[in-house]
Amino acid sequence: MDCLQRESAAARLGAERRRLFFVGAMVSVLAPVLPYLTGAWETVWFDLAAWPLPFPARALLFLVGFHVVLALVGLPLAYYGSYVLSHAFGIGRQSRRGWAVDWLKATALGAVLGSLIGGAFLWSVVATGAAWWWTFGLFASAVGALFVFATPYVLVPLFFKMQPLADTATVERIHALVNRAGAPVRDVCSLDFSRRTAEANAAVIGLGRSRRVVIADTLLAEFTPGEVDAVVAHELGHHVHRDVQRLLLGNAVLMWLGLFVAARLSPVALPVLSLPSLAYVPGYPAVFCLVELFFLLLSPVLNWWSRRLESHADRFALQLTGDPVAFAAAMRRLGCQNLLEQRPPRWSEVLLASHPALHRRIRVAESWGAAG
Repeated sequence: MDCLQRESAAARLGAERRRLFFVGAMVSVLAPVLPYLTGAWETVWFDLAAWPLPFPARALLFLVGFHVVLALVGLPLAYYGSYVLSHAFGIGRQSRRGWAVDWLKATALGAVLGSLIGGAFLWSVVATGAAWWWTFGLFASAVGALFVFATPYVLVPLFFKMQPLADTATVERIHALVNRAGAPVRDVCSLDFSRRTAEANAAVIGLGRSRRVVIADTLLAEFTPGEVDAVVAHELGHHVHRDVQRLLLGNAVLMWLGLFVAARLSPVALPVLSLPSLAYVPGYPAVFCLVELFFLLLSPVLNWWSRRLESHADRFALQLTGDPVAFAAAMRRLGCQNLLEQRPPRWSEVLLASHPALHRRIRVAESWGAAG
């Protein structure tokens, strides 16, 4: 399949993914709340009351079950979106068994983290009274920062084999970029993307002493050294500009704003939701639904901010490498290899995209080269 054919395939894949997004958004909002409206979650909770368990254990068991049920409801969409579509368009390489193992790991991790955060929310309402919103806000903000720091140690190794890059020439070249950028990293590693996908990518993960450059083996195999440098330089730009911290702060500000508003409106909202208290365990799915809806409605704002940060990182990469031709070529190759649309619908870019459209990124590089 040549690049023209792949551009056509990318447009079809993009359209299908947009449809899938809207269906998934609807499911993510309705799946928690419909059983609540029918009384199903209360039935489960009252059945658990018959078990000889202390209240905290029953609450935690309910939360784990709730998150597992949500994952099971979303399973058909997850399978279609990440397995069926990727294989239908020729970029998926993972077996069904491998996909199922990854889904189980992701579900287990999501259930554990979701239950701990949900448990902390319920505890803060019970234990701290009117101060619940900022108590829980502190906890959630700390968990977010810890999660980013621990990504190289926990999250990535859970799904990929991460090992120090053996190609000394590439390592030396990346370290030269790192030194010029002034963003020290602990190591330069490769990830075994090729076992799962034909797609290529690179990232700088972690914070502080946990920071590492990770490069997909597909990127190393298919991209020229200059193109690899361009992609890595872009990722370094995020860390030089402290974009990870900015995104953490931005999400925290939105979360704290939401918590503050929720604390002020809860006396009025609780009767409307038929909740005796925010700490009412079988009512937690209704609260969860409102949180999902809150961030879904705010996602265009977060995406707008993300696109600005991505544009700044592009310009940093162009300055750092001084090679706009390689940067533009890397963007074209990413579009071709990953089946990314160069020109998605404008409404889709504005509402859904965390990165600028590829044609805009290529145009910036080309104009940079012309100016130089």
